[in-house]
Amino acid sequence: MSISISMRLATAVILACVALVDAGCGGTAEAARAAAERQLTVLLVEYEGPEAAASAERLAKELTSKGLPDVFAVEGAGRSSVCVGRYTSWKQPEADAMLKRVRVIRDAQGQYPFAGVMFVPVPEAVPATPWPLEKANGYFTLHVGSWEAPGRMVAAQAYAKELRGQGYEAYVYHGPRLSMVTIGAFGTEIFDDPTKVGKPGVKPRIVNPKVLALIQKFPRMRLEGEVAPPEAHVPTQLVQVPGREPPAFAAIRVPKVLYRVSLALVDVRTGLAEGTSRAAGVAQSKGELPTLVSVLAKQLLDSLPQDKTVRIGIVGILAMDKESAADKADALVLDSLTSALGRAVGYKADFVSPATTRQLLDGAGISADAVIRDTRYARGAQGFSAVITGSVMAFPATGSQ
Repeated sequence: MSISISMRLATAVILACVALVDAGCGGTAEAARAAAERQLTVLLVEYEGPEAAASAERLAKELTSKGLPDVFAVEGAGRSSVCVGRYTSWKQPEADAMLKRVRVIRDAQGQYPFAGVMFVPVPEAVPATPWPLEKANGYFTLHVGSWEAPGRMVAAQAYAKELRGQGYEAYVYHGPRLSMVTIGAFGTEIFDDPTKVGKPGVKPRIVNPKVLALIQKFPRMRLEGEVAPPEAHVPTQLVQVPGREPPAFAAIRVPKVLYRVSLALVDVRTGLAEGTSRAAGVAQSKGELPTLVSVLAKQLLDSLPQDKTVRIGIVGILAMDKESAADKADALVLDSLTSALGRAVGYKADFVSPATTRQLLDGAGISADAVIRDTRYARGAQGFSAVITGSVMAFPATGSQ
């Protein structure tokens, strides 16, 4: 059994401030900190595609011209959002008044397009990366870093820029919750036997000197900007470029046998999980997930204070790709996490089941699904000292290292 485990040393607050400065939300560190304190907004609509920015700006101007205050557009990587207001808490009277106001806005057809809107953390603003992985001219690339904490997009792009400055062909990929940095774009000629690529039960051996040199130079993954320690056993990984598949093997289904699990112990006072409050690891198969989750859960429990009893809610696990969702890997990780915490002894902690946690969050007007997607939404949750959330993602096994 081969399991990789790492503890990520995240500096989420600093990254969030950097993101705000880079996005033009403040020209000084003081302005960035002040803006960061107003973390919540009412998300009206999100646009995707090449016309996203223009559509968002058009709607923002239209709503502003009709008298709606504090409307702003946030342009992200291939996505633009239209929001209204910035608030420190959804409990603020002015926040509640704004939510009620936008929910009754009617369009030209007499419909209520914003009837279902809700508070979310202010979307992360980031310029489009000049090195998108999707446009890499190759089938495979070396995954060298991952970010999930707030400010992940800016942090990933900064690392890619650093690598580019050192002469490496770095690329960036922004997923729904994970940002990745990779190096290189390679074809099937890097393997000893290209016909093995994608075939179940066999792994081609990497023989290309350039790729082998990269693996030697970057042996361990960066997680939230920190290189994983040797004992964590989190190596860099050759992965397939999104949307690119070797033509000769288009009919072969590439098995996704690696599962990356991330868990976060979120402080409800800040909505953040920092330092040893985050744990991540990689399982070589779905069957290894329960064992991996048990070890990661223990890592989080070991970070708990010993001088007081804390109440921790188990929120849920996000499946970050179709494969893990189809395999119900998220449900397996959640069940494994609940069982592991239920068996834990020697810790001053009371754990609340996922069902009860959701009920308590819903009663407080907080969406559990929103917390799973962005931990900042847990800020101010009543009745908990912390909550646990996480994600699982399946990766294709494209070659041996």
